[in-house]
Amino acid sequence: MRTALLGLGHHLPPAVEAGGVKRPIAATGGTSDLALPAAEAALARAGATVGDVDFIVFATMTPDVTFPGAACYFQSKLACGTIASLDIRAQCAGFLFGLSVADQFIRLGTHRRVLLAAAEVMSPGLDYSERGARVAALFGDGAAAAVLGPGEGDAGLRSIVIHADGRHYDRFWCEYPASRQHPTRMTLENFRQGRHFPELDCDSVRRFGVATLPAVIDEALAAAGAARDEVDLFVLGHAFPDVVDEVAAQMKIANDKVSNPSREHGHLVAASLPVALSRAAADGRVGPGATVCLAACGAGFTWGAAVVQL
Repeated sequence: MRTALLGLGHHLPPAVEAGGVKRPIAATGGTSDLALPAAEAALARAGATVGDVDFIVFATMTPDVTFPGAACYFQSKLACGTIASLDIRAQCAGFLFGLSVADQFIRLGTHRRVLLAAAEVMSPGLDYSERGARVAALFGDGAAAAVLGPGEGDAGLRSIVIHADGRHYDRFWCEYPASRQHPTRMTLENFRQGRHFPELDCDSVRRFGVATLPAVIDEALAAAGAARDEVDLFVLGHAFPDVVDEVAAQMKIANDKVSNPSREHGHLVAASLPVALSRAAADGRVGPGATVCLAACGAGFTWGAAVVQL
């Protein structure tokens, strides 16, 4: 028995100009609010109700508040009773880490319907001044959700691999507010310096993507016993869309087999992969029986890949 994606849904707020480019930007609400319509769509497509959900996994690096986790806010708004709910903090690879966690529970038989949400509201935490515009222009806001459960036949997760290398944590990070900062988590001077905004070592992040994505894709394909030409769609997540283009060219993957979500609506961090997959399913680009490879890498550094048969 494999863990299957029984239903997908996504939600993107209206696109507005920010940082010199058009991106989906949430005007109100927090991360859990953005995830609600995505979850409702996923449940409807799965033919399920809120009452069927017995576990929530929420992937985000922009929770509604510092604590509790976005999963608790989300659970309350869905009116899911007291089912267990947890956050996954694996940044750009968050959906893959969440998928791995959900897969363990489903295959063990302890849960039959896991709602995996991924959502980000990056826009209020970006620096749109000249100093930070280059980074701010990369990101957007968005959410997606998947209803997961035991699959039938060959449908479901064929393989998943996840990795992390914390030695490079400061290549792509947001330093403040920080619990390691004493006696207060952020000083006025830290604020004036803009150290509460995301920072990227662009060259390092690019090199990391170009080196890591092909390797992890091949690792996931080998684990699934699949060849590249068996895959109907590669959904590749990276903050820089040109990195995805370079990886596809390096791996000789045809353009019509690649989804590059950062080019379409900006980098949605943990939500990038599931938004792109949900859109592809809704548009008829992939359907039942299709084989999809999901891969992403980013802050942490974290990275991973999965091969799924829809």
